[in-house]
Amino acid sequence: MTGALAPDRPRPGRQRSEAADQAILAATLDLLAENGYGALTVASVIARSGVSSATLYRRWPTKQELVAAALASLHADIVDIDTGSLDGDISEMLRSAASALAVRREDISEDIAVELRRNPEFRAAVNEKFVQPRRAVMAGVLARAVERGELGSDPGVEVATAIVLGPLHHRAFVQGQPPDAAFVATMAVAARAALRAVAPR
Repeated sequence: MTGALAPDRPRPGRQRSEAADQAILAATLDLLAENGYGALTVASVIARSGVSSATLYRRWPTKQELVAAALASLHADIVDIDTGSLDGDISEMLRSAASALAVRREDISEDIAVELRRNPEFRAAVNEKFVQPRRAVMAGVLARAVERGELGSDPGVEVATAIVLGPLHHRAFVQGQPPDAAFVATMAVAARAALRAVAPR
């Protein structure tokens, strides 16, 4: 029909790019489960995923970055949290973190935990994917709480992160139990009280 707009068509380049990403990350996770971090090579990921070396290295120049990205692909992106109150922000942060911890690949988790303890380059890559984004979210939560007068001062990201997220990690990685809804709700109450105790109005 004259004057009618042509229907939008997906851009082949973007689709191919997303498909390549998914193939690379899936191959990385499979090979981690089969062989462990130490035996995994970028060449084996290229062979398993069917992409070219240029395609992979454009995205992830090092093995550490590749594996960190594969681990991150198991979880939803970390986004800013602003519910309008400190109580709401802490509850939402705990819920989000608990959901991420619940999505664990048991077939790779122990090997990855060992590698994190002995490989500082790998730990740095994982921190960039997981720790730094959560620190940025926490910094925003604290700053807004101070502006609203809910906290008397900023207790600092390190202290606040330990208070809010520490119990979740202890339960998941030390006790080996999933942080269920009841536990998360209890820890939200405790975390809010602890933050107000260390930064009273």
